[in-house]
Amino acid sequence: MIDTFKKIAQAIKILRVPSIAVGLIGLVSIVVVIFSSSSREGDVYLIPSVVVVLWSMSTYVFITTFCPVPEKPDKSFKFLAKLKQKIYRGWYWFVGLVFIGSTIATVVLSYRLVLIWFRGYLN
Repeated sequence: MIDTFKKIAQAIKILRVPSIAVGLIGLVSIVVVIFSSSSREGDVYLIPSVVVVLWSMSTYVFITTFCPVPEKPDKSFKFLAKLKQKIYRGWYWFVGLVFIGSTIATVVLSYRLVLIWFRGYLN
C-alpha cells in the first residue's frame, strides 16, 4: 500500500505548489465571505470554498507525506538497519491507514456539504 502511495505521490508531485495556491485562494474566499457578507445570498461561495480547502490540504499532505517513503530493506542491510527501516515503514503504514480514513471522511463531508449547498442555494 505505501509503495503504491509513494508512486502516486511522486507522479503528482508537480501538483504540490498548485494545491497550496488553490488552498490559499479557497482560504481567502472563506475569509472574504465571512467578513464581507451581510446576507444569506452573500454566503453562496462559503461551502464550495471549504470543500476546495479540504481537498487542496489533502492533496498537499498526501504528496509531502508519501514522497519520502523509505524503500524495503534488502539483503545487504544489517539486522539493526533492517529493523530501523521496518520501523520507519511501519510508521508510514500507520500514517497511510490514517490517511485513508481521513480521505473517506473528506469524501463524506464533501458530499454532505455539496448536497447542503445544492439544496440551499440552487433551489
